[in-house]
Amino acid sequence: MRLGSRFACLVWGFAEATVFFIVPDVLLSCLALKSWRRALGGCLAAAIGAVCGGALIWLWMSASSEMAYAVLLEVPGISAATVQRVQELLETGVFPGMLAGAFSGVPYKIFAAETALQSVPLWQLLVLTPFGRLPRFLAITVLAGAISRLIGARLSLRSKLLITLMLWTLFYCGYFWLVGW
Repeated sequence: MRLGSRFACLVWGFAEATVFFIVPDVLLSCLALKSWRRALGGCLAAAIGAVCGGALIWLWMSASSEMAYAVLLEVPGISAATVQRVQELLETGVFPGMLAGAFSGVPYKIFAAETALQSVPLWQLLVLTPFGRLPRFLAITVLAGAISRLIGARLSLRSKLLITLMLWTLFYCGYFWLVGW
């Protein structure tokens, strides 16, 4: 895998863990259309980026929770209801809550923020984050790669990329319609 792909996944994982609102799965699914190896390396890089971004949110929330929350509540797809949902998910435990959130459209950044407010140690967030993020990253990557292999050479890589990006666009239109911009 080229360094550029890994770096892009790392940056995207970090950005989505902080204030960006599009998941790294978009890039990971595109990488999986051509190369399992690049996509799987991208999953690891995105998880590492999420660890770094989660740490930043945790530290920011610990230092200035009012300002941090004010900024997070301006991120598309995040509302007071989102925060409440994360609080409910965390009642089951940090890891089970984070894993359930990863598969139910709840932004990871709110988990990082809430763990700081609930006095979950930073080291615990850092250890659990890859295990909470990787399952979904890997699931999307495997799904996209498997579909690409099934289609095979019937469609060009460019056509597959276009279809993938159109599907993500439809997904996000539906997501923001449901949760609000």
